Amino acid sequence: MKKLADSVLNHLRQSELRLVKSILRWKLQKEGQPIPNDSELDGAASRLLEEARKIAKQRGKKLLDVLKEEAREFFDSKSQ
Repeated sequence: MKKLADSVLNHLRQSELRLVKSILRWKLQKEGQPIPNDSELDGAASRLLEEARKIAKQRGKKLLDVLKEEAREFFDSKSQ
């Protein structure tokens, strides 16, 4: 049973990482900035994901809620 739980958690973490990478690519394309190579993008996505997890843990919220909130604040500050 532990193997199954570890496998599911690993799959979820990889899915989160792919989602964050795609959001970073989209954001950079939208801003007309060059897209870094895959290893740089992996590093940036990993750091962002770890920061989001830390914030979620501190605030007692779900990770997706924190990512949405942080993205909303980021884009609101850019439009002002």
